[in-house]
Amino acid sequence: MSPDRITRSPDARLPYLLPPVLLPEFWFPNSQIEIRNSKSVLFLLLALLGTLAGCAARRPRSFAPAGETQASAAIAAWRQAIERAESMPPGRLLYEARLTQRLMSVPGTLAVRQSPDVIEATLTGPFGTPIATYVDGALRGEGIRPLAIAPEALRSLLAGAWHRGDPEVVGADGADALLAWTGEEKVEGILDVPEARFRSLAVSRAEGKILSRYSGDFDPWPRRIEVEDARTGAKLRLTLIARE
Repeated sequence: MSPDRITRSPDARLPYLLPPVLLPEFWFPNSQIEIRNSKSVLFLLLALLGTLAGCAARRPRSFAPAGETQASAAIAAWRQAIERAESMPPGRLLYEARLTQRLMSVPGTLAVRQSPDVIEATLTGPFGTPIATYVDGALRGEGIRPLAIAPEALRSLLAGAWHRGDPEVVGADGADALLAWTGEEKVEGILDVPEARFRSLAVSRAEGKILSRYSGDFDPWPRRIEVEDARTGAKLRLTLIARE
C-alpha cells in the first residue's frame, strides 16, 4: 500500500501505515473521509485492538468430554492439590493488593490471618490508612461496595484449591481438566493436571459468581491471585510478598 493513502498532520513525527481493512474508505467507499491526524489514528487503532483482545480473553474455553484415563489423571492431580493446601500451617499472609471498582482503583496491602477456625483480613492504603476489613463474610469499607465471600470459600480461594466432596471431571482441553462440584454452591475449576494446580476457580452463589484466577508459583500458596465479583465487576488483585 502506498504511504500517500494517509495524510500526515504537521505535528506527526512518524508515518503510520495502516492495512486497508482499518482505513475508513474500506468501510465507507463512497465517503470523502480523509485521515489528517496519524496520532489519532494510532490511538483509535490501539483502542480497537485492546477491545478485541479483551473480548477474546473473556471467551469461554471449550472442553471435550474426558475419557476414563483423563478423568483418573485429573482426580489424582486434584488430590495432590488438596494435599498441598492442607499442608499449609496457620499463619499470616501479606499481599500487595489493588482493589478496582468501576472507575476507582485503590493500591495497598492486604494482611491475612488464617487458621482452620478463623480467617481475618485488612486492606490498607499506601500509607497504612485502613481501606476495608473482612468481617461477617464480606470485605467492607467506606466508599466501596462489599465483596461478599464466605470464610471457608475465601480460605479455599486464597489456597487455590477446592475441597468439598469429590468433583466430577466434566471435560478436558489439552493438559487442563474442568472439574465441577454441585450443591448449594455450584463450583467449577480449571485444573492444570501435570502441575496439579488450579488455573481458576468459579463459585456461583445466590449473590452472584466469584471468579478467582491464579498465576505464578505455588509455594505452597499461590503467588498471584485475581478475585472478581462478576455481579459488580469489582476486582481484587493480589501478589503474595510475605508469609509467616
